[in-house]
Amino acid sequence: MKITWGRGFVLSLWMLTLLIGSVYDNCPALAETQKAVTLDGVTVTATKTEVDPESVPFTAHTVDRENIEAQPSHYMNNIGELIRDVPGVHVGQYYPWGPPWIHLRGTGYFIGRTIYLIDGLPTHSFLSTAIHPNDVEQVDVVLGPSSALYGPNASGGVVNTITREGREGMGAKAEIAYGSNNTVRPHASVGDKVGNWGYYFSYSGDYSDGFKMKPVDGMMDLYNLGKKQYIRTASWEDNEYEHTYLAGKVSWKGDSGTRFSLGTNYARRYLYGGQNNNILNDDGDQYVTTAKFETPLSTWGKVKLSVGHHYDDHPQQDTAGIKVVDGVPVLDDTITYTTDWTREIIPVDLQTDLYLGEHNVLTVGAFWSNETEKKEQTLWANGNTKYKSELNTEQTALYLQDQMFLMDDRLSLLAGVRYDHWEYYDIFDSGSTNQRPDDISKDHTTVRGGARYHFNDNLSFRTSVGTAFWPGLAKWFFQNITTGANQREANPGLDPEKTVMGDLGMDLNLPQWGTCINITGYYGEIDDMVSYSYDENPDVPGGSIVRSRNLGGAEIYGLELQLRQQLSQHLWFLGSLTLNHSRIKDDPKNDGNQLRNAPDYFGSLGLRYLNPELVNGEVLFRFSDDRFYDDNNTDLPYFHMESYETVDVKIWRDWKLSPEWVLTTSLSAVNLTDEEYATEIVYVNPGRYVEGAVGVKYLF
Repeated sequence: MKITWGRGFVLSLWMLTLLIGSVYDNCPALAETQKAVTLDGVTVTATKTEVDPESVPFTAHTVDRENIEAQPSHYMNNIGELIRDVPGVHVGQYYPWGPPWIHLRGTGYFIGRTIYLIDGLPTHSFLSTAIHPNDVEQVDVVLGPSSALYGPNASGGVVNTITREGREGMGAKAEIAYGSNNTVRPHASVGDKVGNWGYYFSYSGDYSDGFKMKPVDGMMDLYNLGKKQYIRTASWEDNEYEHTYLAGKVSWKGDSGTRFSLGTNYARRYLYGGQNNNILNDDGDQYVTTAKFETPLSTWGKVKLSVGHHYDDHPQQDTAGIKVVDGVPVLDDTITYTTDWTREIIPVDLQTDLYLGEHNVLTVGAFWSNETEKKEQTLWANGNTKYKSELNTEQTALYLQDQMFLMDDRLSLLAGVRYDHWEYYDIFDSGSTNQRPDDISKDHTTVRGGARYHFNDNLSFRTSVGTAFWPGLAKWFFQNITTGANQREANPGLDPEKTVMGDLGMDLNLPQWGTCINITGYYGEIDDMVSYSYDENPDVPGGSIVRSRNLGGAEIYGLELQLRQQLSQHLWFLGSLTLNHSRIKDDPKNDGNQLRNAPDYFGSLGLRYLNPELVNGEVLFRFSDDRFYDDNNTDLPYFHMESYETVDVKIWRDWKLSPEWVLTTSLSAVNLTDEEYATEIVYVNPGRYVEGAVGVKYLF
């Protein structure tokens, strides 16, 4: 682990503060002034059952609505920024093109090792951008292998975005915000609970002149170092964008405990490619609709049904782009082709909780989903099809979990198992040498278990172990494109990677001191690790060849620390630190390399001042060690991302104008030090972002 003297001093100071005293977001000591919001005082993500969060044996964190509103206004406006201060969570970005790259517990590859949920149903990471932060009630993060509940892609853990619904006292709100890069963000919402019914509706806008996502000079640096494929799509000018969001949810709860809700989140996204005629997202539509129903089974159980419809349309328009002539970049803005890329997912989850006495909950469930992905490229000159593909995936799963409470509920034990079977079928790929390959079927069984013991009201210990797996992207098995600038090599012999990980944690709550301490150590291994690379196409300058293969494996271990110490009636100290070691092993080419996107340390520390009668404020210092984009640890700009430190600040105040009317004001700055660093491969951070907002609330 490489730590300079300055960073070593910061980490030493952090550890000294931890010894003095610390606290976690859900700390009961802060309940009166900063209570973490869970669903009716329970958690559902970690176990899929409504239980007290303090009984869960797994490492689970919640970023609730109150904490979301205390954060500064991020230019990168998605769920990744909301949870980046949670220990074990490292976030990369290529905003506003795609989703946040959320890497959990040093596993380092978000597509294959982080599972994204929306209202408890699995979805594709790209669909997480359909949810605006204004419409998020809370984000739950469960660290460690979670495939036994949620299926593949859960090696590092789970990120569950729970959308807002109508609550008493919510009222109506209208707000306008303006920030750097000529960014305008209007918002309006209304919500309430009337009798058994609740409703919530909102509109949010995010419109910006943007910044150079892939600056030409940076891509020229890569070109001169042999990575010639990135210059073609470099940002000749700023990448302006226009994003519009709509959300609505209606819910009903009967007196007997029966519940029903129906909600939709919609986004329309436009992103200019930074070159004339180049459009990276041409008014693409996204929506996520979820219907939930649950009802008690007398006094001995409960049945729950969740059904979703997720849709992502990502149309694009490409140009010939930038070429290098005599060492000088030259733009050719001739339109070459358009792309229509859609993804549709229908997930269904049926779950029954059986109460086997007062201290035992048996969960039996079944999951089914169907996903269809289509992509078609059309030549601009004559309207002929350049490329077309379609892939269907059907997944079926059965899961079983038992949670027991013993010794007057001081000890909780949990064990679960899940069987997954899925099939890639009706495959068509016009660019492959075999355009209609055979269907591909796979299955796997995963397990997890844990225990938590409360010595008293202040101290508890927890431990857990689990397994997970990931088969790799479906097209890696069959897609074999041997012509054109961008090619792929199929690897039908690719083995699914398998993860096992265990942890041991301690939670200490000292309400009389306003202190909580959360410490978790973890160790895990990945076997048959799946990796891919974008290699230069030697036959086509600026082109690439995508290859996938199994590496030997990986060893992962580390320590997660989170703290908050109440210093006075209105002032708290905040802190988060992850010390991580993720290294490839048993691979002749990459043995000893760092896993991609798995830095050796990262975290934050700061102060939060809450005084509604005067002013509220937060200052947060963030830091991260360097990391690599690929498992080869390519030591080039953008591939090797340097370490960074930066500061975020926010001040806000609500002014009560009358019993019903409230004026809201806020001013925030993200990356106050204007740190320049790459956020993901060939994409850069937009630099310092300053935003001011003013709004009004009407309280019903």
